Amino acid sequence: MQLLSIGIPNELKNGSDFLEHGLKDMKTEGIDVNVNLDNRGNITFFNIDVEDKASYKNITKIRQHISDIISDIIVNQIDKKLIKKIIDKYYNYFNSDEKQRIANIANGILDNDVNRETFKLVKKEKIFIEIEDFLKDNETIDIEGFVNFRLRDFIGELSEVVDRAVDEYLMQKEYDEFIGLLKYFVELQDSKIDVLNILVDKCGKFRFFDKDNNPITGEFLSDITVEFSGGELSDDDMLISTLIAMAPAKIYIHSANNLKSKEALDTVKKIFSDRVFICNGCSLCAAHEARK
Repeated sequence: MQLLSIGIPNELKNGSDFLEHGLKDMKTEGIDVNVNLDNRGNITFFNIDVEDKASYKNITKIRQHISDIISDIIVNQIDKKLIKKIIDKYYNYFNSDEKQRIANIANGILDNDVNRETFKLVKKEKIFIEIEDFLKDNETIDIEGFVNFRLRDFIGELSEVVDRAVDEYLMQKEYDEFIGLLKYFVELQDSKIDVLNILVDKCGKFRFFDKDNNPITGEFLSDITVEFSGGELSDDDMLISTLIAMAPAKIYIHSANNLKSKEALDTVKKIFSDRVFICNGCSLCAAHEARK
């Protein structure tokens, strides 16, 4: 006696495996079902039936199991396919590489720890209820068709995630281009100092020393930083500005663990690449530690 027929796109191999695993779990709970596969082009239907009336009495429980399995497939696998479709439809002016990067960002947003515990769980519960209600009146469910016609809100929310991913991608692209320009500028200019030692104190402030560990202060540093006095600068901005103006041949960063933001260090590395060295302990570090 056939109870339900579930259509899964063939490209979702993991979805099929997940469904088969879920059906096996049902058997361990004493619900004996048989599954016959019916391949119809791009979709494989899993036809679920029972052989005895005792198992048929568990129809409500079977629907709940199936609804749970399908809702899991939707929020963890179909969502990735939908994200790709949304990008292809609304952001077709990006090239294939850019689209993939945007998709990766969007999937990362959905799969981070916070969203996994909030967005996905909440959406799965709502989708579970929708599927369970649908299966009360329908024996056949095409998962992809169900999503397209019954879960418009879910698609809308994924569209918002894609919009956010596009914004993040464009910001990152702009940042990378800016870093590229700074790197090019640094490579063109002559170094004003051979070696610059940067000590990060326990408050995250930067102190500058020459190759002999003598403090760099006063007029020299003022002349350098005055070039970048067009607006308010954070400590990190001032660090980057000073380094660009000095264009040191070598940069040694001491007590990097005291940095308030690791982004500043990443930016310095991107601009100056092989000129940057992270100190793991030296006489300058020791002298600073002794003064604490």
